[in-house]
Amino acid sequence: MSNLDNCGKNYDIYSMELEYTYWQDGEFFVGFLNDYPKDSTQGLSISELEEALIEVYEIRQEEKEHLAAIRKTGKIRIPA
Repeated sequence: MSNLDNCGKNYDIYSMELEYTYWQDGEFFVGFLNDYPKDSTQGLSISELEEALIEVYEIRQEEKEHLAAIRKTGKIRIPA
């Protein structure tokens, strides 16, 4: 399957986006998927970190972890 439309232009083939948190520690970028905060990983660049985060997600899916077990975040409004 090609990621080109019939005009030869690229289009996004990804079906979902996941948020992640990261920081730089020395020469490494360290981070975790916000849905899996216990599974941190690292890379020498942001792109390497993102590749490692995709692997974390794929491993979690292979383990058939239930999506209901993923912690979610929400926001509430506090009256003044």
